[in-house]
Amino acid sequence: MLQEIIGQVSAQLSAGLKEKVGLDPDQAKQALDLSKDSLVSSISREAISGNLDGILDMVNMGASADQSPVFQNLLGGLDKDLISKMGVSPEIAGKISTVVLPAIIKAISDYKEGNLDISDLTKMIGGGLGDSFLGKAGDLLKGGLGNFFK
Repeated sequence: MLQEIIGQVSAQLSAGLKEKVGLDPDQAKQALDLSKDSLVSSISREAISGNLDGILDMVNMGASADQSPVFQNLLGGLDKDLISKMGVSPEIAGKISTVVLPAIIKAISDYKEGNLDISDLTKMIGGGLGDSFLGKAGDLLKGGLGNFFK
């Protein structure tokens, strides 16, 4: 579902990248594809590490989401990916990130008018991640409970 939400704002983002950053249509598409992959991966890492509350706080903050530590982590990861995988300068990566990330977070927030809960978030992130997250949580519980009973 997260990828669908990102797909819904792709045309708007592509236009913004052309206008605000000066990318040609091919570069804009490449930047969007890379941004989508980077953000899905970064949000997944945050979720698997147990930071669902941080993600929820960020997406429910609306216009002030950029004040969230999770937002700043996503921004840094996106910048690094744009620089290393697309070969743009840090300045261009920063411009791309500041166009793409706020629009995507706003689209996620608008999904339920800034009132997402844990079940919305896990549905949005997707089945594969959910399975991975549940597996990790299960391992942690087994280890914790197993050690408790030793």
